Amino acid sequence: MQRSLLTALALVLAVTVAPRTAAADPPVLRVGMTTEPGSLSPLFALDDYTNVVDRLAFDVLLTIGEDGRTLVPRLAADVPSLQNGGISRDGLTLTYRLRRNVKWHDGVPFTSKDVAFSYAAIMNPANNVPNRHGYDQIASVATPDLYTVVFHMKRAYAPALTALFGDAEPSPILPEHLLGKYSDLNQVDFNQHPVGTGPFKVVRWTHGQSLELEANDDYYLGRPKLRRISVRFVPDENTAVNQLRTHELDVFAEMSVNAYGAAKTVPGVKIALTSLHGASNVLLNTSRPELRDVLVRRAIAAALDKAAITKNFSYGAGTVATEDLPAFMWAHDAGARSEAYDPNAARAMLRAAGWTPGPSGIVTKGGRPLSLTFAYAQNNIAARLIAIQIQGYLHAVGIDAQLKGYTTQLMFGAYAAGGVYQAGRFDLAWYTMTLGADPDSSGRFTCGAIPPHGQNYSRYCNPEMDAAQTAGLTTFDVASRKRAYARSQQLLARDVPVVFVYWPKNIAAYDARLHGFAPNAVVPTWNAHEWSF
Repeated sequence: MQRSLLTALALVLAVTVAPRTAAADPPVLRVGMTTEPGSLSPLFALDDYTNVVDRLAFDVLLTIGEDGRTLVPRLAADVPSLQNGGISRDGLTLTYRLRRNVKWHDGVPFTSKDVAFSYAAIMNPANNVPNRHGYDQIASVATPDLYTVVFHMKRAYAPALTALFGDAEPSPILPEHLLGKYSDLNQVDFNQHPVGTGPFKVVRWTHGQSLELEANDDYYLGRPKLRRISVRFVPDENTAVNQLRTHELDVFAEMSVNAYGAAKTVPGVKIALTSLHGASNVLLNTSRPELRDVLVRRAIAAALDKAAITKNFSYGAGTVATEDLPAFMWAHDAGARSEAYDPNAARAMLRAAGWTPGPSGIVTKGGRPLSLTFAYAQNNIAARLIAIQIQGYLHAVGIDAQLKGYTTQLMFGAYAAGGVYQAGRFDLAWYTMTLGADPDSSGRFTCGAIPPHGQNYSRYCNPEMDAAQTAGLTTFDVASRKRAYARSQQLLARDVPVVFVYWPKNIAAYDARLHGFAPNAVVPTWNAHEWSF
C-alpha cells in the first residue's frame, strides 16, 4: 500500500523540467491561490485564503512581525501596555490610540466610530459571522474621541491584543459611513466591491479567475512599492507550480506540502517556511453515535502511523505532532501524548468497545459495520493522498472509511450554506488548523465554540476543558497560563476529539526577484506595501 502511494505521489509530482527562462520584472505582481474567497468582506473570513486577500485591502489594529512574536501597530498608533496606560492594572480596560492620517479608499477619514461599528457588526446576530471568538469577551466599546477607542472587557482576557482586530480571521474593521445603514451585511454589494484602509484597492473581481488590485497611493504607511497585484485562482496545484516555472505566477500562497515538494526544485524560486500555531489533523465528529465512545476514538488514534504520514507527505515542512501546541511555543507540554501507533492495541480497544470482527474484516456491533465517512479537500493533492493512506490504516484494524472529496469552498463554507466543517457533514475529516500567536485554543475546543458559534468542528464538549481554557484566558501570569494549557493538552490526549498528525509550516513560494516578502506566523500579506521587484 505504501509503495503504491509513493508511486502515485511521484507521478503527481512529475512536472516539466524545462529550465526557468529569464523574464523582465512584471508590471503586476501575480499571486496564485488554489481557493477563491466566497466574500471580500473580512467580517465573513473563515479561512487562510480569504485572509490573504483581505489583508491586501484592509488593515488591522495590530499585526505580528516577521518573528512571530513582536506586535506591530497598524491602525493603532501604538501597542497598548501596562506601561503606557493602554491596559488597566486589572486587565479589564484596553485603550487604543488610533492613527490620525488614515483614510478609507474613498477618501473618508478613518475614526474610532469605525472600530465601534465593526464590533457591533461582528456581534450582530443577523450577520452570518463564522466566529465571534474573543469579541464575545468585550462588554462594551467606548469612543471618547475620534481617535481613541476603549474596550471594556467582561473579564481579563490575555490574548486580547492578538485576538481582537488582529491577524487572525475574522478581523473586520469596516467603514461605518458605508455600512451603518444596513440591518445585516450578509448580501450587501460591499462584499463584492470592498472599500478598505489597506495598501491596495480592489478594482475588479472576475469570479473563477482573478482579483485585480491597484496601489493605494494615499496609504498611511507610504505609497506601496508595487503598482498592481493580480490574485489568480488556480485550483490545481501542479498547474500553479508550473506557472511559477514559466513566470505566469510570481507568488504561490497557502501551498500544501505536496506543492512545496515540487516548487522547491524550481530554479529562481525561493520558499518561505514560517512556523505557526497550528496542526494538520484528523477531526473526529464526536456528535456521531459511533464516535461518542472514547475507546473508538483512541483506537483510531492508535491505528494511524503519524510518523510515516509526516515523512511521506510533509517533505520536511512538518514535524510529528503530540497535541495541538507545537514544540516551539512556550505553552507546549511535551508530556501530553495521545495513543502511540499500535494496530494491535487499536483492535483491542475496538473489542473492548463492543466491536467484533465481521466476515469481511470490518468490525461490527449489533450487525452494523463500523463505517465512517472521511472528508477532505479534493483540490489539495496532499490531503487526497493522506486520506488514502489513512483509509488503509483504518481498514487494517477493521474500520471502513469511505472517502469523500469536496471543493475547498464547500469544506470551509459557512454554517448556513452547509459548509462541511461548520455544518458537521463528516465523521472524520482532514483539516489543518491555524491559530494566532497566542496559545489560546478556546475557539476550537470549548462547548461554546461548537458551530455555528465557533470553530469547534469536532463538537467536543467537556467542562474540564472549558475550565482549563478559561484559566488560560483570564490571567496574564505566564506560569499560570502554562499550567492551564498543559491541562488542556492532557485532556486532548485523553479524550481524542482530534488526532493531531503533524505540525506544519506555512508555505509560500515566490520569485527570487521579489524583495520584502516576509510572511508572519498568520498571514503572508501583512507587509505587502513593502514588496518590490
